[in-house]
Amino acid sequence: MIKLLTLDVTNTVIRVLGGVGHQYASAASIYGINADPETLDVSFRTKWKEQNLKYPNFGVSSGITSHAWWNELVKQTFISSGYIDTEALSKVATHLYLHFKTNKGWEVLPNTKNVLQDVKSKGIKLGVISNFDERLEAVLSSLGLLHYFDFVICSRLAGHAKPQSQIYEKALELSGISAPDALHIGDHIDNDYTGPRNIGMSSVLLCNNLEKIPDHVDKKFVITNLVDVLKFIR
Repeated sequence: MIKLLTLDVTNTVIRVLGGVGHQYASAASIYGINADPETLDVSFRTKWKEQNLKYPNFGVSSGITSHAWWNELVKQTFISSGYIDTEALSKVATHLYLHFKTNKGWEVLPNTKNVLQDVKSKGIKLGVISNFDERLEAVLSSLGLLHYFDFVICSRLAGHAKPQSQIYEKALELSGISAPDALHIGDHIDNDYTGPRNIGMSSVLLCNNLEKIPDHVDKKFVITNLVDVLKFIR
């Protein structure tokens, strides 16, 4: 019987409003930079991987702040897209860091609040396990979601990131629920499907394109809409 449901955040319950490229280009325009959103989107994905490889988990083990981590990522995203006004880019980076701490850069995915309310009404504990920095609770609060959750774990403050076992174990510790009675859901195969299973939790993968699911993922535990998670807890 499921007594705890934990969720990923980005692209599971919320997403960047209009996409990263749109948000970055919009902020840049305030500082006189006319940037192409699609180019920024492509560049961001590349630079995100590089930055996370160089300074994992928002730099928590490297002695840098998450603000500095994001500032560097934003600058490199623009520079690799052909925009090199470093003074203006510093302003854009700080603007975006503060912007994404509010509800202005995000939107709640359809059906999310209804699902969370339904789960709460069944007496099931709800938690967040997210590879996110310390702005997470502020973001969830600004979007009217924080009150649904019994606890929120962000990787930066936890000191461990998914799919490391310690971050899921922290959720079990905070909830007082054992692994066999816990279910995690998210959109990343390693972080949200395989990781929880490695410590004995159940997991469900949220994915809109079933053709991209590798063979080791049991299709019975793949959903295309958050609403479908309810069938696993009834």
